[in-house]
Amino acid sequence: MSTGINNNGGTVSVNDSVSIVAKVVSVSGSGSLATVTVQAPLDASTFNIVANDAAAVAHQADASHPARSINGAPFGLAGNDVTVEGVVTSISGSGQSAKLTVTLKSSGGSIVTAAGNAYSAS
Repeated sequence: MSTGINNNGGTVSVNDSVSIVAKVVSVSGSGSLATVTVQAPLDASTFNIVANDAAAVAHQADASHPARSINGAPFGLAGNDVTVEGVVTSISGSGQSAKLTVTLKSSGGSIVTAAGNAYSAS
């Protein structure tokens, strides 16, 4: 059986709501539907989200911060921290390197990330 271990050392289960800590790599477009490429610390590759799939600290509303988070905050400069929100739909492997398939909160898109990048209610 596959068992993911989250960032806090707790078990991640299918149907858990999770928050994935990541950094912005690039942004294409603007506003809440901008495509944001992000990278989480335990992932070798990046994944794409829609800007309003993530929470972010509000930055100055300018050309360097064209995306709008789930709470409307401007972000988007490479290196900005974001918290991608979603629900675990499947788990493959075990431990913090287990691969979580996560359905994103706003867009309904799907990403795969290491369990150790996630924070969950468990």
